[in-house]
Amino acid sequence: MRIFVLTSDGYSHSVLGFSYLFNKYWGNDQEVIVAGYNKFPPGLPANFTKHRIGRQEDYPVNKWSDGLIGLLKDFPQDEVFLLFFEDYWLTEPVHLREVNMLHDYMLQFRYVLKMDMYTDRRYAAGVQKYGACGHIPLLKSDYNSQYHFSLMAGIWNREIMMQVLIPGESPWDVEMRGTERLARCGDDVLVLGTDSWDDNPKTCPIRHTLAYRNGDPSKLLLGEIKPEDVDAMKESGYI
Repeated sequence: MRIFVLTSDGYSHSVLGFSYLFNKYWGNDQEVIVAGYNKFPPGLPANFTKHRIGRQEDYPVNKWSDGLIGLLKDFPQDEVFLLFFEDYWLTEPVHLREVNMLHDYMLQFRYVLKMDMYTDRRYAAGVQKYGACGHIPLLKSDYNSQYHFSLMAGIWNREIMMQVLIPGESPWDVEMRGTERLARCGDDVLVLGTDSWDDNPKTCPIRHTLAYRNGDPSKLLLGEIKPEDVDAMKESGYI
């Protein structure tokens, strides 16, 4: 499974912190594609590959979706992929077996647009239990719920995502208006998530924080990062 990390010139420095925590909690044998524009941070690990979508000035915030569409067109072979933003910083070891199981589930059931890999869908309104993937209980997002097309970390079906995306939208438009477009599909297209409980961490394969939750690249939020990881990133000059 290919992993994409979306970034922009204003946030590209945060990819270093992402890469440190990713390699610690996922492993440095997993290839990661960093998709950005003009600026990429120096000193990325060997398993991180830079992919230039285009010039940042050609993709202002109200054309953010154009960049994502372009990226997906650059990798047409990836039927299913995992998508992160550069500030989705891992906080705990990733349960790789469970991630691979959910990846295989997505390949088998092509009517699933997204498999939420964190807790985003668990707390959405109208969520329902939806069977299981092996020992992992699943939840189904109500297509009338808010952020049904949420861009929180997840495994995506490329073909369906391309059908929902349209040019000329910001990330917030993609989530809000994309939710409206996706809702027209009803239950013909599903968004699923894991029924993650704190006492059974393997039902939540990936745990991450939003390092820039206020949308300000100058304000780094480290409250959910382990102190030893904060110290290590400071020592390395990543933060």
